[in-house]
Amino acid sequence: MSFFLWRENLDRFLQRGFNAASDLEFAINRPRRRLVSRNLSIRDSHKGERCFILATGPSLNNANADQLASLSKEHTFAVNSFYKSKIASDVSPSYYVLMDNHYWGALSDDFERIHSKFVSKAPTFITDVRAKSFVPKEAHAYFLHTKNYPIARARADMSGNMSITMNVVGTAILSAIHMGFSEVYLMGLDHSLFANLTNNHCYDDSLDTTELPKFNLAFYLKYYHLATEFHYLITKTAQEKGVKIVNLSEGSLLDAYPIRPISYAL
Repeated sequence: MSFFLWRENLDRFLQRGFNAASDLEFAINRPRRRLVSRNLSIRDSHKGERCFILATGPSLNNANADQLASLSKEHTFAVNSFYKSKIASDVSPSYYVLMDNHYWGALSDDFERIHSKFVSKAPTFITDVRAKSFVPKEAHAYFLHTKNYPIARARADMSGNMSITMNVVGTAILSAIHMGFSEVYLMGLDHSLFANLTNNHCYDDSLDTTELPKFNLAFYLKYYHLATEFHYLITKTAQEKGVKIVNLSEGSLLDAYPIRPISYAL
């Protein structure tokens, strides 16, 4: 047996042990279970509908005025620093997903910034239970517990111990599956930050806070590897549930979903 196969088998053993422990932790944490169980109310709430998930890659800026006008009438999920983008003036997201640890740390003020940015049509936040105290009291939010390490497939149950995805877009997709969307279209999912460490967002990178840590290439390759593996498992879950996922980010390096031009859906 090669070292790499031995290491992979050991990793799987440890991952299954981790999942057993995380399921047990969730089962005995009654306040947390009660909080996320509220997400049962939105299971299949958009059954048979379609949605668009707006990531923050530079290709998001490729949408033209007519496409943005059409997009503004759709169900949309925004993520991370979407609110800093140009198209945030044209599209008010239905849902806003924030899952990075920084959002209950250095970027905890972003909940208020986002709520204020879209105050006339405030989005519903989808975020980790650890961010509960940072969500504005007047804002609507669904809280997630994401401690399952996906092995054979990704868990899309927002009311349970949901899967880790290492990428906020993955969490948005799993949330959309939980809500019953049958078609999920991805925009701005270039999946290429590791290929160019500067100017790799749909907004000016200089707008990012200096308090965030700087990472090197090894870090990005490691975590993009994990995120990519998880996207393959998300595809498996989607196929089992009859959900169509299409990446409208031409030039994307992610091969987990078919890639089409924006005009394919808008």
